[in-house]
Amino acid sequence: MKTWQRSLMALIALLALFGGTAYAQAPGTPPVEFPYTGNRTAVWIVAQLHILFAGFILGAPIFVVISEWLGYRKQDPRYDRLAKEVTKVTVILYSMTALTGGLFIFVLLATYPQFTTWLINHFFIVFAVIYPLLFIGETFVLYMYFYTWDAWKGNKKARHIALGVLLNLIGSITLFVIDGPTSFMNTPVKAEGVSPVEFLATASIWDKMFNYSWMPLNMHRLVGNVTFGGFVAGLIAAYMYMGSTKDEERAYYDWMGFVGNMIGVGALLFLPFMGYLLAYELCDYDASICPYMMADQLSMFFEMQGAMIGLIFLASNYYIWLSMKRIEGVEKVRMTIIAPIVMIALPLVMTKVLTDYPAPDPKSLMFLLPMLLAPAVLGRFIPIMVSSRTVIKIGFLMVVVGNAIWLTPHGFVPTGAKLVAELELPSDWNFLALMPAKNSAAFTLVFVTVVNYIIYNRAVTQGTIIWGKIDYASQFVLIFLAFSAIWTMGLMGAVRSLLRKYFHTYNLLPDFTAESFTPTLAYSAWYITGITVVFYAVVSFAILVTLRASHPKEHAPEGSPVPAGAK
Repeated sequence: MKTWQRSLMALIALLALFGGTAYAQAPGTPPVEFPYTGNRTAVWIVAQLHILFAGFILGAPIFVVISEWLGYRKQDPRYDRLAKEVTKVTVILYSMTALTGGLFIFVLLATYPQFTTWLINHFFIVFAVIYPLLFIGETFVLYMYFYTWDAWKGNKKARHIALGVLLNLIGSITLFVIDGPTSFMNTPVKAEGVSPVEFLATASIWDKMFNYSWMPLNMHRLVGNVTFGGFVAGLIAAYMYMGSTKDEERAYYDWMGFVGNMIGVGALLFLPFMGYLLAYELCDYDASICPYMMADQLSMFFEMQGAMIGLIFLASNYYIWLSMKRIEGVEKVRMTIIAPIVMIALPLVMTKVLTDYPAPDPKSLMFLLPMLLAPAVLGRFIPIMVSSRTVIKIGFLMVVVGNAIWLTPHGFVPTGAKLVAELELPSDWNFLALMPAKNSAAFTLVFVTVVNYIIYNRAVTQGTIIWGKIDYASQFVLIFLAFSAIWTMGLMGAVRSLLRKYFHTYNLLPDFTAESFTPTLAYSAWYITGITVVFYAVVSFAILVTLRASHPKEHAPEGSPVPAGAK
C-alpha cells in the first residue's frame, strides 16, 4: 500500500468522525436494523476489530523505540532491524485502525442514534476537537518516524529515537483521552447524596473523564497493548523464520521471536494485577458488579479467561524451555532447592494469608514477601542444589496446578437448573473457588515464569546460545501465543461491555431494545473467534506483503545504528 493510499484511509476515518459528530446532532433519527447479526452484535464486531488494531499500533511503538534505543547503545544492528520491520507492519495496520474507526462511528450512529447523540453531547470537545487533533498528530509523527528511518542514521539517530518517544507520548495520551468516555459508560460520575442524573447535569468534562475506572482502565489497556504487541512481534518472527532458507536469516528471526516473546511475557506478568485493580475499582463503584462478574451470568466468561491466561502462561514457559535446548551447557545449570519448595508451597500459603488478610492489607506482604525472597536470601546459606531440569519439571506441574485452581468453580450448574448439593465442591475444598485461591494461582503462574527466566539467564552466562537451532515446534508456539492473546483480549473486551447489564451507560441510560440481554459464553465465543480470525488474517497478510514479499533473497545486514566512536 502506497503512502497516498494510507493517508487517504486516515482522511476518510477523520471525515467519518467529524461527519458522525455532525450527524449525531440530528434529533429523533430512527435506528437502522442491522441484518443477520442484529444491532448490538454488529457494533460489537466493528468496535472489537477497531480496538484490536488500535491495541497493536499503540503497543508496538513502545518496544519499537526501546529496541531502536538498545541498538543505538549496544551497537547491535539486530535491534534496529527488528524495530524497523515491526514499524513496517505497524504502518499498514495503522490504516486499518483508521478505517475500522470510521466504520465504527457510522455503525454506531446508524444503530443507536439516540445513545450516540447523548454520549457525544457529553463529550463533544473530546470527540470533535481533542481526539481528532491527537489522531492527526499521531498520523503525522508515525509516517515521519517511518520515512526518516534511513535518513536519520549515524549522529542523527538520537533525533530519530526522540521522534519515536514523541510518537509514544501522543499515542498514550490518545489512549487516555478515549478511555474517558469508554470508562464513563461503566462507571459514570456520582457524588454522595446526589443522584447520578443530577450530578451529571452540573459535572464538568474533567469530572466525567476522571471517573472510578478511568485510570485502572488506562493501566490495564497500556500493559495489555504491550503484551499484545510483543506476541504479534513474535508472530512476525515465526512467519519469517519458517520461510527463511539461510542460516543467518533463521538465526536472526529466532532471536527476534525470543525478544518478542520476552516482551510479551514481561508485560503479561503485570497484567493480572492490572486486571485485579480494574475489577477492584468496578466493585468499589457498585458492590453488585462483583457477584455479577464472578458468581452470576458472567462467571463462565471468567472461567474461560482463566483457561486462556493459563494456556498463555503455559505456552510462554514451554517456549522458554525449548529455547534452553539451543544453549550449550544448559545441563550444568543448577538452582537452590528453596526455589522448587517455594513453588510447591506458594498456592496454599498465599491462599491462607490472603484469606486472613485480604489485599490490600499490608499484613499480607509481611508474610508473603519473605517467602518470595527466600530463594535469593536462604539460597546463599543452604548448599543443597538441584538441576535446572528438575526445577523446570516442578514448574510445569505448578503451572498445571495453578490453572486448575483458577478454573475451579464453586459448583457446576446445568443449564436451566438450580445449584444442588451434589454439584457443589466438598466443604473441605470450597476455598478453591474463592478469590484468595484465584489470586494465589495467578501469582504462582507469575512466580514460575520468573524462575524460568532466571534459569535461562544463568544458562546464557554459563553457556553459548546457538541462534537458529531452536526446535521447529517453537514457531508454532509463537503463533499460538499471538492467537491466544488476541482471543483473550476480545473476551475481556466483551466482559467489560457486558458489565453494564441492560444499560448503555450504567444506571443512567437504559437499553430498552430486545438485544439488552447477557449472551451465553457459547454465543460470544463464536463471534470472538470470528473477530480473531479476521484480525489474524489481516495481520498475516500485512506481514506477507511488507516483509516476505519485499524480503530480498540476499539480505544485506543492517548498518550500525551509529558509527563507531560517534557520540
